[in-house]
Amino acid sequence: MTFPEFLRFRAERGVADAVLEAARKRRTSASEYLRHALRTQLVSDGVDLPPLEPAANRNAA
Repeated sequence: MTFPEFLRFRAERGVADAVLEAARKRRTSASEYLRHALRTQLVSDGVDLPPLEPAANRNAA
């Protein structure tokens, strides 16, 4: 799955380390952790989001 949009913002001290720790605990990347957390909160706030594109099948040659 590709993500064509880039999002950047500032946060208080310690948040970057907290995200890395949380992502590590879930055995995922910091980016994937943040994407999931952001989508969850947006849906909770009643924001309509486009569906996620299905992951492309990658067959070994």
